[in-house]
Amino acid sequence: AQQAASTIISHERNSVVLAMSSMITQAVQATAVLSAVLWFKVFATNIGLGGAKNNAGTRPAEDTYQKDAAEATEEDKTNLDRAQRIVNNDLENIPYTMVLAWGSIYCIGTVGASADSNALAHIVFYTIFVVCRFAHSIVYIKGLSTARSIVWLFGVICSFGIAINGAIASFK
Repeated sequence: AQQAASTIISHERNSVVLAMSSMITQAVQATAVLSAVLWFKVFATNIGLGGAKNNAGTRPAEDTYQKDAAEATEEDKTNLDRAQRIVNNDLENIPYTMVLAWGSIYCIGTVGASADSNALAHIVFYTIFVVCRFAHSIVYIKGLSTARSIVWLFGVICSFGIAINGAIASFK
């Protein structure tokens, strides 16, 4: 019975793979690439935070290469605050949207070719989300409050779009 169940599961997986259209394959590939790009961005902002902590003298005491906190300028402290807020905002948005993106593409992929329009929408939503996350960091560093709010909002709308699109596809 276990071997029969294993054969059925294997057959179902092969059917899903065979049913994937070119558009769905492109959406899976785009999701993989965009997720890697996002992870690189998270890594880069964390490196930036480490540098800002070093300049502001707030790293652990054993990190003797850092500035002393008394030597830190107001600009160093402001840069540290901005870097920390960028990292915090990334942590509040990127992991959840990555999970939504992969869950959505799973729903789209299991439906097959009838979800090509969902696959295209997925690529568009996730691409815009990634661009917005990069833009958010850039405008945050530059202190552009209104622009920061706008790109954040577009990114959040895309997160909802990814989730809703995947849910819609799952009912096809």
